[in-house]
Amino acid sequence: MEGLARVFLIGGASKAVRYDEQTTIEQVSLFPSRCYSHKSCSLQRVIHVVARGIGISQVAVAHFALRLVTGPSPQTAGSGDSLWLHPMLRIAQLPHIYAKHLPIGVSDEIKLEMRMRFMPQSVYELQVTDSSAFVYLHEQVVDEFFSHVAWRSSVEVALEVAALKVCRDFAEHQHNKGADHHLDELDIDACIQSLIPNVLHNPGLKHSHLKKQFTAYIKKFSATSPNESIIRSLALLLDVVKFDVEVFKASLGAGWTNPVELVVGPHAGLSYRLNERCDTSRLLELRTIADITIRKMENGSEKTLMQLKLSGAAKPVMITLSTEELAQSLAHLLDGYQMLYNQRDSVFKLKGIERCETMTMHEATIIRPKTPTNIDNNIRLRRELITLKELIGGGQFGNVYKAIYHDQEKDERIAVAVKVCKTDAEPADTQLILQESSLMRNFRHAHIIQLIGVCVDQPMWLVLELAPHGELREYLQQEKDWLPLRTLTLFCSQICDSLVYLHSTRFVHRDIAARNILVCSPQCVKLADFGLSRALDYDAVYTASRGKLPIKWLAPESVNYRQFSMASDVWMFGVCMWEIYSLGIKPWAGVTNSDVIMHIEQGSRPPCPEKCPTALYNFVRSKMWAIEPNKRPTVDQIYAIIEDVRQQILRNVPPDQIIVGKPMNPAGVIVAEMSSLPSLTLYRTMEEQKRQAEEDAKWLEEDDGEDDDELEQIPSTSHSSVENIRTSNGYLHHTPTSTRSLRFEDKPSRELRRSVDGVCDAVTKLQNSFNNLTHNDDFLHSVKEVTSQLREMLIVASGMRDRVTTATQRTEVDMTKTLIANDMKQMSRVMAKLQVNGDQTTFNTLRRDVVRICGELAVNCTTLQLQLTQPPLENEFSALLSNC
Repeated sequence: MEGLARVFLIGGASKAVRYDEQTTIEQVSLFPSRCYSHKSCSLQRVIHVVARGIGISQVAVAHFALRLVTGPSPQTAGSGDSLWLHPMLRIAQLPHIYAKHLPIGVSDEIKLEMRMRFMPQSVYELQVTDSSAFVYLHEQVVDEFFSHVAWRSSVEVALEVAALKVCRDFAEHQHNKGADHHLDELDIDACIQSLIPNVLHNPGLKHSHLKKQFTAYIKKFSATSPNESIIRSLALLLDVVKFDVEVFKASLGAGWTNPVELVVGPHAGLSYRLNERCDTSRLLELRTIADITIRKMENGSEKTLMQLKLSGAAKPVMITLSTEELAQSLAHLLDGYQMLYNQRDSVFKLKGIERCETMTMHEATIIRPKTPTNIDNNIRLRRELITLKELIGGGQFGNVYKAIYHDQEKDERIAVAVKVCKTDAEPADTQLILQESSLMRNFRHAHIIQLIGVCVDQPMWLVLELAPHGELREYLQQEKDWLPLRTLTLFCSQICDSLVYLHSTRFVHRDIAARNILVCSPQCVKLADFGLSRALDYDAVYTASRGKLPIKWLAPESVNYRQFSMASDVWMFGVCMWEIYSLGIKPWAGVTNSDVIMHIEQGSRPPCPEKCPTALYNFVRSKMWAIEPNKRPTVDQIYAIIEDVRQQILRNVPPDQIIVGKPMNPAGVIVAEMSSLPSLTLYRTMEEQKRQAEEDAKWLEEDDGEDDDELEQIPSTSHSSVENIRTSNGYLHHTPTSTRSLRFEDKPSRELRRSVDGVCDAVTKLQNSFNNLTHNDDFLHSVKEVTSQLREMLIVASGMRDRVTTATQRTEVDMTKTLIANDMKQMSRVMAKLQVNGDQTTFNTLRRDVVRICGELAVNCTTLQLQLTQPPLENEFSALLSNC
């Protein structure tokens, strides 16, 4: 049996959809003006199709949901609880499931409403990523205001929002119709009556005064652009409508005792409060929700119990709600947010809902594969549960197929990619496949392809997350006519983000290229193919003994000596960026593999792509493609650079005016947030040190053996020995005090320098030894060493306070000490959480926070040393003049 349903949009427009008995909420398709057989049209999610019809891109679709209309239209529906629909409900079931809410005869045409329910972190960011979705959200909020809130808001807010809407609608009407009318011709009484009629009944206001005030607002906003008008409206309505949160009356635990208000939203997560006047307390993070179930507590009672299972938590969270409909609404909201954040399928188990068994391959690609949250789970899969469909690629160790995996535990059919190892593969190659699976099962990152499982029998199969759009290189070539600069830069940022994660676990990829990047959506790429990845030893270099290597992507040391490190990954990522901005062109076209290294050593590099901002290309060429590995920036610093460039692009800065900052200076300038640099005096002092770098390096070689022993274990530049201290924004290159200062430094300055070096050494040791597998006793010992060295440094520094002579210097020192004190307090709080937290994922996150804070402490300690030991620049100039 086929039927029609109508989807209402904000503003009164609607779309007709066709459905049959097996069509789910996520599988209906638009019904066009001319009839055609249902079997001939591909099934698509209704929200995707309707959203695309009104210009909303796929990246914003996850924010939308459907709810059932219980009256002739959304405006005439009852004021009861909203009936939000589970995405796997069959449309034909709706009249039966919700019979008590629908009037007689509703089965002739089922009415649905599409609304944005899952709010973005920033609505203004939505303006940049999808302007159509941003406008839709604004219309939804304004509609909510005029329908339910305006009557109880202040008259000034109601008049201002109404005036902004009138001016915006008038401007759009002028643009669409080409009519030549003036705002003075508007019927003010009619505008007020249609938008805010309740204001007219306010006994404290005179009609003439109201009309005059409204007219003044219209004149004020007559020249406002539509975008400015929308932003102003949302700013006014954020506190009035509170569209970024939803509130539910509920009771924590099983049973209706001590009811509270649950607050759900992108910033609130799932929080609770006693009432609207009380502060909220965070109950859980929405992305940690792994399973949602609801059930009635007992026969004859409307009370419904919701159970939330959380990733890494031993016990579920129990919530009691007053009705089943309210529980379903809350479950739908929580499920939508976790799908948005985790990019995976629904975890809301609603009784009576089964996934459709007649999915086509196209629909299966929409379902995002899930991977076990527990990395210790057995990842072996039975081969009979996997059906290969078509060949989609090949590699050194075998072919890659598109396939369907039947997850019996969840009774789902999931579209996957299967890497099939060659039947004649050598044992060593089979070992590489096993190693790849072992690596990937431990990687958890939004931009790294997830491993689902392995069929270990010969021929071996790796079952991976499917990227519907294939390899990035082919995608760039196919879509090159429409890909904007901001999307290309977004791809670079996402790949770099995955490398930051990979390097933080002390792994190198060794094969970063566009062919090994997969496109999951037009706004999301993921790093794949870990067949060549290796864990780094203490010396941070891996030497390959065999295997084919991608010569045109490799760093010089990898070609010449088969050595791989994080620095060689940086080189390869630079080549990958070049491929992206070249829209899929291979590097070194027309040059043989044997000649590539000769060109590189002679100073040649691939030319600047047409799409690439010149400043960014110069950064790649001069820094990322530096011959010496220790002169290349880290991926942390590169990520900061790319994100800064991306923000400039989003602000519509022309490509030829984009500026790329310097992440570090090999000669010894401290690179940190500007807030960490108290004044330009300090910055100029360090620039002076830069000019003395070569002399410093020569003199430092003659320094005492203790410092030499420490520095021998640390990579150095060609000019000076430095120690790398990681911070949240990059690395601090801690250069010893200038030659002139060291030769004549007194005993307190020398003690302070050595104590600061002790802090930096302890932090470096902590950063180099830490990973997720580090034993907690070793971690605590390293942290204790940092705090011990820090305590000694502060004792030495406290005795040098009287050496600061000027008010400006005293202010700088006090600011830096405040930063150090704040870092210590923050670390104390995090360490306290570590003692009581049993969740392994959160535990490692907290430990990473400790490492980050220690890096910031090292930066601030070095700054304090410079402030206490460096004389003002005017004294330096006086000394120079006296020598003339």
